[in-house]
Amino acid sequence: MTEFTKSRGLRALALAGASLSALIAAPAFAQSAEDETADEAQSRDTIVITGSRIQSDGTLEAPSPVVAVGGDDIRTSGQIDITALLRESPQLQASLPGTFSAFNGTPLGASLLNLRNLGTTRTLVIENGRRHVAGIEGTSSVDVNTISTALLSRVEVLTGGASAVYGADAVTGVVNFIMRDGASFDGMEVRTQAGISSESDAEEYFISLANGFESADGRADIVFAAEYQSTESIEAGDRDFGGTGLFSLVPNGPATGIDPRFSNVWLPNYRLPISSHYGIIALGDGGASAFVEAVSSGGVPGCDTLGLAGIPTCQIVDETGTLRPYNPGDIFIDGFNASGGDGVFAEPDDELLLPQTDRFLFQTAFSYELTENVEFFADAKYVFTETIESNQVNGFNDDIPISEDNPFIPAALRAQLATLRAEGIDPVIAISRDVLDTTTRSNPVAERKTMRGVAGFRGFIPQLGFDWEMSYTYGRTDADITSRLRLEDRYFAAIDAVIDPSTGDIVCRSDIDPTANVPPSSPYPAQNAGFQITTFTPGDGQCVPINIMGANSISQEAADFIFQPATAQNEIEQRDFLATLSGTSEQFFSLPAGPIGFAMGYEYRKEESAFTPDAYSAAGLTFGTINSNGGPTNASSGLIEVSEFFGELQVPIISDVPFIQDFELNGAYRYSDYDTFGETDTWSVGARWTIIDSLTVRSTLSRAVRIPNITEAFSPNFTVSLGASNDPCNPQFIDAGSQFRRANCEALIGIPIDTYNSTDYVSARIPGQSGGNPDLEPEEADSFTLGAIWRPVEDFGGLFDGLTVTVDYYKIEIDGLIDQLGAFDIAQNCVDAPTINNQFCAAIDRDPTIGFITGFRSGFVNLAAVETSGIDWRIEYAFDMPSILGLEDAGELRLSSLGTNFLSNEETRDVSAPDEITDVLTTMSRPEWIFNLNATWAIGDLSLGWKGRYESEQLLGGIELDDLESDPNFANITHADGAWVHDFSISYFLKDELEIYGGINNAFDEEPYLGQYSRPAGPRGRFFYAGVNATF
Repeated sequence: MTEFTKSRGLRALALAGASLSALIAAPAFAQSAEDETADEAQSRDTIVITGSRIQSDGTLEAPSPVVAVGGDDIRTSGQIDITALLRESPQLQASLPGTFSAFNGTPLGASLLNLRNLGTTRTLVIENGRRHVAGIEGTSSVDVNTISTALLSRVEVLTGGASAVYGADAVTGVVNFIMRDGASFDGMEVRTQAGISSESDAEEYFISLANGFESADGRADIVFAAEYQSTESIEAGDRDFGGTGLFSLVPNGPATGIDPRFSNVWLPNYRLPISSHYGIIALGDGGASAFVEAVSSGGVPGCDTLGLAGIPTCQIVDETGTLRPYNPGDIFIDGFNASGGDGVFAEPDDELLLPQTDRFLFQTAFSYELTENVEFFADAKYVFTETIESNQVNGFNDDIPISEDNPFIPAALRAQLATLRAEGIDPVIAISRDVLDTTTRSNPVAERKTMRGVAGFRGFIPQLGFDWEMSYTYGRTDADITSRLRLEDRYFAAIDAVIDPSTGDIVCRSDIDPTANVPPSSPYPAQNAGFQITTFTPGDGQCVPINIMGANSISQEAADFIFQPATAQNEIEQRDFLATLSGTSEQFFSLPAGPIGFAMGYEYRKEESAFTPDAYSAAGLTFGTINSNGGPTNASSGLIEVSEFFGELQVPIISDVPFIQDFELNGAYRYSDYDTFGETDTWSVGARWTIIDSLTVRSTLSRAVRIPNITEAFSPNFTVSLGASNDPCNPQFIDAGSQFRRANCEALIGIPIDTYNSTDYVSARIPGQSGGNPDLEPEEADSFTLGAIWRPVEDFGGLFDGLTVTVDYYKIEIDGLIDQLGAFDIAQNCVDAPTINNQFCAAIDRDPTIGFITGFRSGFVNLAAVETSGIDWRIEYAFDMPSILGLEDAGELRLSSLGTNFLSNEETRDVSAPDEITDVLTTMSRPEWIFNLNATWAIGDLSLGWKGRYESEQLLGGIELDDLESDPNFANITHADGAWVHDFSISYFLKDELEIYGGINNAFDEEPYLGQYSRPAGPRGRFFYAGVNATF
């Protein structure tokens, strides 16, 4: 094989036998590149390491901190979602596995990486050093489910700004998935794995086939893999901390029985009393409102009474068909907060907590050496995933009017109406109901199809000693989301039921009276002007009447008429041309310390994204698009086109003098010209100082730039909502936040602040607008790292041979950080600023007399700044075990730790108040400490592993440090204690070609923190898995 071919193979196999990761249990501790002899090192070709396009000798030689995870370790970790494993790294601890998409707000089924908890859009994910098509419409965020596990050689994580090397989006770092080549295979590899939780659910299954070949003359190389995986869903009620067992933070009140000094308390089984899945049946004299009755009930069952007979003004039909008084809450706080009772579930027990997912992947790669120094290569993949969710509530309405001739009125209620009329009362019926019937679930299904192709040439220029490469990448993601949508004209026409006088059957009024084309509808959400039947023809026999008095009362036939399947489409395309030239000055000159290394290149990238709503939503015919809760859903699209030039230098300054074995400087620069946002430039500078063989110091300073993505800049406005009680000027919040909150609220509210409560004036939700912002400015991020590497080979008599220690300090400052703020965040930022003359107050509309919120404009804004810093460490130590238990050869013990001490995390939210800094360190997902400890004992063909992951104390969700500083009694429970999660694994080689493995993840069944599902462990709980790796 020629020298060029050998270099190609080593590039793809780099570090396969030298895993530097402590991200996972049982890291590979085979001989590392640093342990090789000088002769071996000279004979080994150099490789490209993430963080630079200049060739170097390993991740410890990279100018910025880089850690690597071996592909074999990923395959035997028990995690079939790579993100679920990588999020156990402190640097990636905020990442979002696809299985969490049912509750974490990410697009259904997508698996996203998040470095430094600064956002998935600031983490660049690449494959083999090249950009990968995004998985999320309008963004650059890559769905990691599209990465092959069977072909994965390793994952390299660069934890520092790298825009100068890789372009925009590498603000917090780069995650590079490096794939295998044909030389790494010894035959057909078959892997199969299955797992199940200790609750006998959440079943997982995975199978893959992979193979690779080199031609006899070494000129051709081909690999391929096919993978299938399936995960079963679990419901919220399957866990005692889920569904009605989930705790929520609510305002304190006398009914809670909890010390009244606390402003807020944690209660389970949160309910919204103003509506019910049973349907609150309100009775009134000449008019009725279930909303008013529930709000003013004081928690009394039945709310109030009407007439001399004392008939309850709010009732329900329960599961037995019995008409009984409505219970606003077992613990009733106000009309919007209760625990237990008959109100609407915040978290229904039959809501899916983990979605059902199926995934299929096929990938192949090919290379052929055209000449001794020129090679053609190509790579292609297709990935299909299907994820099924539930989404219980499919529409809600306050005070739906019910005619007295409605045949679904139960006999007991008819008797009450007769009694009231006999007393001279004009009884009126109105119903408030949330649609949670099992027949009506929206059941969204996300189908994601990802196609990616790469083709190019690479080669070696022997006369100059330079490597070159040109490649073109095309990627496309199609994400179709199909849901059952409530068509409003059909829903209200079906409610308006009567008896057909000719048949005695229950029918829709519109079937016997074709002129009844404007069915009665609710005042909230109110219908737009001109509302009438449009999706069917009155009298055509399609309409199926429904009964909304009682839970699960809508028949399947009626649900099939009202709730229609519809598909929204997302399309993403990426085109990328990349040309690079790299090498050294050795053919021309060398400095006293060695030749200068360089890399330079050009990149052209075009990214397009389009969203097409379903036809019903685009026409404004569905719940949320036809009424005051929204408007028609608009299509959107956008593109980003950029041309970039970049270069890197690695300059050796001094070598082989006392206390300076090597000292080198490195730098990078990238110039970018965007069609939409103009010109930007990024840079980085760094230094490496090897003091002695075992001790190296390194440092980098870099400037990264991220332009607004398509969604942030160009997405159309759409309607969102704010909960009625989510006003920072309300009693439970007024003494929280900053020292300015009370004074600012007093300036905004037209009545005495101590008597104000927004729930006295508004309904359940306040509509507002959100969308893109074409006036956004690019973010600028400055990153600084300073670290040391200690590898005491042959020091101290060889006692610490096999030990590697790295410690790195980092600091990231982002100016103009682009963020999407929710309405409550905007309202809080408004009153927490020094004055109300700020960008946030300008986005909140309040009633001019009383001051309650009437509307808002949320979306994407440039915040002033974000700063975060910390210290990362990595320790690895492998040594031969002494003879124990009569074993002369007791094998090898491998110990490792990867951790971060987070030193600061501060946000300056208002550009008009740059000195007002909000500290978010120790809030939820931002603890001071996260670290892993790993131990693997390898003895012969048997390996036993343990991994422990620890994260320190942090505030519970919904609580900030400012809240406690202003109000020490903000909540009765404020902190989640530090927690450990333990995993155990075992593997055994029955023979070289056959390995069996298994383990227990979350062995001690650590539960999520109070009020949430993702930390310190997910909702799956204790999980058993077993698998087989076989080569044929």
